[in-house]
Amino acid sequence: MKNLFILLFLSSILLTSCSSTSGTVKGTVCYPSEYIPAMNVYLKNKETSKIYSLDIKENQKPFKFKKIPAGNYIAFAYTVQEISTDANNKSAIANGGYTHAVPCGLTVECKDHSLLVFKVVNGKTTKNIEICDWFGAVMADKAP
Repeated sequence: MKNLFILLFLSSILLTSCSSTSGTVKGTVCYPSEYIPAMNVYLKNKETSKIYSLDIKENQKPFKFKKIPAGNYIAFAYTVQEISTDANNKSAIANGGYTHAVPCGLTVECKDHSLLVFKVVNGKTTKNIEICDWFGAVMADKAP
């Protein structure tokens, strides 16, 4: 009887882990400065347009989103405070993203700054999402 209970218990754990309806996204933020400003990191589902957000503290590099539904996503961030100035001397928040230029190495030869689509799979962790392109990331998908 004891062995049957253990078998049923282990089976329920296995079934629960196999039926996960979400995944995890892990990554890092970079910033072209001596420090990393506080920012908001966003994941946007390309099919549903649902946006998930996470607050990043000053000088925090790693981030982790839990319970993200499976699908295709883009990742981007906005600084919390206004830290850039445009040609008209108007202050604005800075924006960056996980773009095609990031895996290219962010060199001068990397000319594609469009946001890179990545996949989240149920029960899996999507790693190495690096929000490091602050030089022309296409921000057509604005956060709320």
